[in-house]
Amino acid sequence: MNRPLSIAAALCLVASPAFAEDELPAQGKSALMFRLPTYNGKATGVTAVGLDRYVGPNASDKDTRLVLLSFMASFCGPCKKELPYLQKLHETYGTKGLRVVLVSIDDKEEGQKLIDELIEKNKVTFPVLKDRFQLVARRWLGTQFPLPSVFLVKPDGTIATVHRGYSEEASTLLDKEVQAAIK
Repeated sequence: MNRPLSIAAALCLVASPAFAEDELPAQGKSALMFRLPTYNGKATGVTAVGLDRYVGPNASDKDTRLVLLSFMASFCGPCKKELPYLQKLHETYGTKGLRVVLVSIDDKEEGQKLIDELIEKNKVTFPVLKDRFQLVARRWLGTQFPLPSVFLVKPDGTIATVHRGYSEEASTLLDKEVQAAIK
């Protein structure tokens, strides 16, 4: 009779979205895989993107040398400043193996419309993903959601570096890290 309760309790623990801070992706750790729908799927020709497309043993994009994964939201001022910079990195290093992937955590319709407008305004040509229920963000960022958060992920699926926030100094450092990783 206690057995069904034990199974139910175990399922709740496994399904729990809360993660301890030491379980979050960090430098030197393996990246957590995910798949999300895209905002700009018509423009990019891809309606959903999974990180496993670019990294890991079964990656389908064999030309990937580095993935720049950034989390953002329409209400985040620094995220909006970062967007044209990410597009520039994509244009500069995309043919050399850099894959830029942006994950929006906007859950409200107004925010999602703003993301569409930002994509159009900045002529974004890399995948922008919808994490409407913030399931991926919770696994990668925890409960605090520091934005923007940028992860550089190597082709083997390990995280090379993590950056929180945006500034001119951080963008210069990020550019140097990208250059070093794709050479």
